[in-house]
Amino acid sequence: MLNLHQFTGLAALLLSLTWIASLLRVRFRPGLRNIPGPCLAAYSRLWNVKIAASGDAHESFRRLHEKYGKLVRVGPNHVAISDPAMIPVIYGTNNKYLKTGFYDPFATPYAGELMHSMFSITDIIQHRALKRGVANKYSLSFMKEFEPQVNDCTNKFASILHEYADSNQIFDLGTWLQWYAFDVIGAITFNRTFAFMEERKDINDIIAGIEGGLWYGSICGQIPNFHPWLLGNEPVMSVLSDNIAAVEAANPVPKIVEDAIKDYDTQNSGDSDRTDFLALFRKESEKSPDNMPHRNLMNHLMNNLLAGSDTTGISLRAVFYYLIMNPRSYEKLVNEILLADREGKASKNITLAESSQMLYLQACIKEAMRLHPGVGFPLERYVPEEGLKVDDVFLPGGTIVGMNAWVVHHDRIIFGDDADEFRPERWIEAKPEELGVMEKCFLSFGAGTRTCIGKNISMMEMSKMVPQLLRDFDFSWASEQKTWQIKTFWFAKQSGVFVRVHPRAKKEVKESLL
Repeated sequence: MLNLHQFTGLAALLLSLTWIASLLRVRFRPGLRNIPGPCLAAYSRLWNVKIAASGDAHESFRRLHEKYGKLVRVGPNHVAISDPAMIPVIYGTNNKYLKTGFYDPFATPYAGELMHSMFSITDIIQHRALKRGVANKYSLSFMKEFEPQVNDCTNKFASILHEYADSNQIFDLGTWLQWYAFDVIGAITFNRTFAFMEERKDINDIIAGIEGGLWYGSICGQIPNFHPWLLGNEPVMSVLSDNIAAVEAANPVPKIVEDAIKDYDTQNSGDSDRTDFLALFRKESEKSPDNMPHRNLMNHLMNNLLAGSDTTGISLRAVFYYLIMNPRSYEKLVNEILLADREGKASKNITLAESSQMLYLQACIKEAMRLHPGVGFPLERYVPEEGLKVDDVFLPGGTIVGMNAWVVHHDRIIFGDDADEFRPERWIEAKPEELGVMEKCFLSFGAGTRTCIGKNISMMEMSKMVPQLLRDFDFSWASEQKTWQIKTFWFAKQSGVFVRVHPRAKKEVKESLL
């Protein structure tokens, strides 16, 4: 008979063997065993947690694909793919490749439970139901309804730039672009800005709260099974909120939206002529309560704030940064804008229709977003039951795959040997078939049926604001650092964009640049 010491030793041995067998089963998972990648990643998601927490995911995935190729095993059941041919397969309109649990931690706590937005929801039918009835309000043709609000915010920003120009003071353009984007989204969503630019600060710590949520979602998304035991757990959240004031303050967006709805209902009748998302959606909810219940109303308005400001702020930073760092492109774009102004094709507040005719402007915006896409993580999807074949490799159903825009956008086969350079001309000079391929590989707004619904809002803001400011002001780099800094927690957010600004002294068109 075994004594206690022998029994304990045997039990420890059996547990160790079981643990080793489990690790080997994970490591040699059928279909994934021969896919190269970091050793630790094949055994545990802790490697992914480390990458997510580092804030360097955007560059980490580029390095991985440069080292291992188009298929990289980045988890026990996760494969990162860089093959552009897989974009229409994984992110196409077939709806077979469903979103994974990675997105669950991005749901917002509301009314005692988690509320999934069109971004975080994984169920196709529920996503379609959320999108129904509001998609037309985000269409390109509808954007002209929001132009007056954008004009007001741009004019406010221009007056602030005059202050900095008069004092010749160095300032953080990146922060101001974030404040501008927030004020615009406030104006078109609630018919009033948040006064970020007026108060010159993070109002109610909205930005800080959203950043905290993105940090949590990026890390917990790597191990989503933990989410129901952390911030996805209502009792846990209640205890934390009761005892830690910062937790309650970390997500001020639900209260902001609730208060805005109450104010609207108090001050406006059903025949209000307001043109903002709250007014438009409220009228829809009054007309068809089943199609727009209060929860959906909250959902859409909150999504505008949570997703519609950071993305545009990031893209605006990229546009100004790459133009300032590339004088030739900067000069060429300014010349295009001044030519349009001379020919009477640029109003005081440049319209979306006018800016759409500025081809080099549109190429600069797209090129900046190509070099610096807003999202720095792979867009995860489940492989359907029938599996996925990439070249000679078969990935079984249930495998989690994802493609990272930072990897695809720097693919030299697609974008040329100068893919790492800012060259807007590539979008103008490309042959039709080449342009078609580049467009299909442009993932800054996602792809397929899950393309960002706010894409047209962001493009409208940039298309109107950038040429108006460049027509009237000249920007120059003024940081002690040679480049900006980037930290990625879902969004690849830049900092350190310090500049000087001066009124544009001469508005002469250079014929040599035409």
